[in-house]
Amino acid sequence: MKVSEIMVTDVVTLTSEDTVAKALNLMADRSINQIPIVDENGKYLGMIFAKQIINSTAQPSSKLKSYIINTSTLSRDHDIERAAQLVIGSGNRAVPVVEKGELVGIISETDLVLTADFGHAIVDEVMSGAIVIEENTSLADAISKMRRYNISRLPVINTKGILRGTLSILDIAKIIATPRERTSKSAAISGGTAGIKDVKVKDITRRAFSVERGTKLNVMTDQFRQNEEAVVVGDGRPMGIVTPKDALELILPKKSSEPIIHMAHFEDGQDRIEIQEQLARFLKKIQGKLGDVRSIVVYADKHKTRKYSLRTRVITSKGVIDAKAVGYDPLSASKELVARLDRRIKSEHSQRVKDRQHRESPRKM
Repeated sequence: MKVSEIMVTDVVTLTSEDTVAKALNLMADRSINQIPIVDENGKYLGMIFAKQIINSTAQPSSKLKSYIINTSTLSRDHDIERAAQLVIGSGNRAVPVVEKGELVGIISETDLVLTADFGHAIVDEVMSGAIVIEENTSLADAISKMRRYNISRLPVINTKGILRGTLSILDIAKIIATPRERTSKSAAISGGTAGIKDVKVKDITRRAFSVERGTKLNVMTDQFRQNEEAVVVGDGRPMGIVTPKDALELILPKKSSEPIIHMAHFEDGQDRIEIQEQLARFLKKIQGKLGDVRSIVVYADKHKTRKYSLRTRVITSKGVIDAKAVGYDPLSASKELVARLDRRIKSEHSQRVKDRQHRESPRKM
């Protein structure tokens, strides 16, 4: 199947002279996390992202030209397999389709998921651990938590840990876009906007789309048309999060019997190679401890503090192990990442051995 068969051609766009407030309001109204920027002739200039803007010191009146990011592009004739690889590789939720420099469409992770067949795969195989927020927490603290973990959504719980809803970057966008009296020059995400600390998470929480553990992916993918994520619950408590991108990672093509290492956001080719080699050695070391390792996806992010953070998801036949590490350069961050993954996997392996021994002990008696 070609990109041209599933891409969206009625694309919402803005220009570099439009304002941050206009962009965030448009994102919130249309439930989109990124918007292509074009010139007066429809030439593609780049993309703006909700998370990037909210994490910045942008004022509502700021022009978008300062926040445009260059991205990879697709053509109409690319296969959707190439599109899926580019969505994963870029770490973005959608990729523009460009012909002769002109924007002709866009293809999102949701568009791709709706074309996929996940067979008997269940949500447990792809979900990430749920980082939650209590409903009575201030919005400023929730935004800081998103920034700290580099995430765009939080399941909202009550004091008993029961799921009450979800909070996403888009739910926050309209509040950030509204001009307010400034108490400092700090970014809105840091709570510098007067009044934002008075807003409680429960005030803007939306209803969550939730599923039980064991739910088949094929049963729920159509729900991604209206929902950015599914919260996986057990006894009403959040156990994990599944997004369209998580599901796509499961069906990335494999060219050999060895696990595939997918790298996203790496600017330096040498860093990419050295980190891939570290991860390849690590995968050989852990193979078999948690079932077959299918693939590993690593996202790199550079921060204003001159630090690098790496996020990874190790996808195995028995579920996902995720971890995050920070360093002053990608290589030091990757060493810490491997160390954290090693600890996580040893802990998981030990627990499974104990569980197996516990199940077998009654038989021996």
